Amino acid sequence: MSSPTTQDPVVLSSARWFWWIAGLSLVNTVMFHAGSDTNFVIGLGLTTLTNVMFAQQVGLAVAIAVVTIGFYFFIGLQAQRERLWAFYVGGAVYVLDALIYVRFEDWMPVAFHALACFYIAKGAMRLRERGSEQGTAQA
Repeated sequence: MSSPTTQDPVVLSSARWFWWIAGLSLVNTVMFHAGSDTNFVIGLGLTTLTNVMFAQQVGLAVAIAVVTIGFYFFIGLQAQRERLWAFYVGGAVYVLDALIYVRFEDWMPVAFHALACFYIAKGAMRLRERGSEQGTAQA
């Protein structure tokens, strides 16, 4: 693992997508419960769905959102520490989240999920490349 000052900019940029996802999902949740009809397409389908399903049970909706957003924050932190598993787990869960939007035929968030997954995958591929380069150098 590299020190923070020598981190690969591609890996770091890719890892930060998880924080964007978490942050904008938080904003979407706050805006929904404040009565706004506006939301960010990069947010999570799961938080959007739970906000709608539990609109009358705000505490439950917020609790589910906190757990979900906390997961993405944690994954982003681990990805910034160059943990390859975090890219795989976070990316896979985000793909599953896109299926919520597919189910409701909301294509703009699906497209944004695809874009985010592309950049997340770039970070994972860079880590894999560096891992194989380090293995070759040691041999």
